[in-house]
Amino acid sequence: MSLPRLSRQSLHLVLRAGRDLHALTSMDISRLLLVGKGSLPVPSIYYSPLRSPVSELASDRLKDAFALFGKSKVLCSDAGGFATMYNAESHSFLSVPELNSPKGARYIAISIPHVDSAMFGDKLRGNHTDSLYMMAMVPGELCSFEMLAYYPKSRWRWRPLPPPPFHSDPKYRTPDSIPFALVGGTRILVSSDRATYSFDTVAMEWSKAGDWVLPFLSKLEYDTELKMWFGISTRSPCGELCAVDLSAVALGSCDELPVVQHVGLDVDLPQKYWKLMDAAVVNLGSGRFCIARFFVVVDDHD
Repeated sequence: MSLPRLSRQSLHLVLRAGRDLHALTSMDISRLLLVGKGSLPVPSIYYSPLRSPVSELASDRLKDAFALFGKSKVLCSDAGGFATMYNAESHSFLSVPELNSPKGARYIAISIPHVDSAMFGDKLRGNHTDSLYMMAMVPGELCSFEMLAYYPKSRWRWRPLPPPPFHSDPKYRTPDSIPFALVGGTRILVSSDRATYSFDTVAMEWSKAGDWVLPFLSKLEYDTELKMWFGISTRSPCGELCAVDLSAVALGSCDELPVVQHVGLDVDLPQKYWKLMDAAVVNLGSGRFCIARFFVVVDDHD
């Protein structure tokens, strides 16, 4: 059986492994496509934060944060903003500066390749040309939005960015679902509780995309062949895969939400009382996607 040419070779999954402990598991995608059912591989590493929240009921601002940087590096940040980066290919750690402010449990993170060197005032050096954008969705931090990049003088640095407009809205409430996407390679699209905004990473400016909210759970993945963005719908109790064309949003604001297309239900729940808690989709290339769903079993007698 010949496998399609995929845009990535590995999947990285971070799961809680106990109090103040997380496990990072890396999976070979080629084996994932061949195996029907199976268990997760043994974790590659375990991560324990340098600084932990005072209690399990701590504020969302005091939680660990993780982000994929490029295709093989995972950034780990604790409740105080202390950060380190793990390279899954070389099985090594890289020291990076602390965040200006911790990002907590409700945040977005997007890795963008090939940073525009103009923002550094000089040419980039070495192989570090990617940038990582992280933004807390809970307002109140001194630096809610920032970017990690490798500066010309051979050092990593977090650069503060303008906060999103909805953080200054007194009526804003942090949504449970945080849909966001990278559009056109340079624009970060994110929905608040009532509208959707766009951040231009070149001009470093925010603009309003429209008075509508993307009906997705989390990050949307773009497929270059299908020219569509794919994500997990919030309109289905099972978290079905849906697609939307956001190309018009890159050109300016849209009066109406772009048409969301239903892809299909691809999972049969083994029990009647399974409740979807979270889900994510990863683009593998060649029109293939990996969907991870997390359920809780609800007792029908409760």
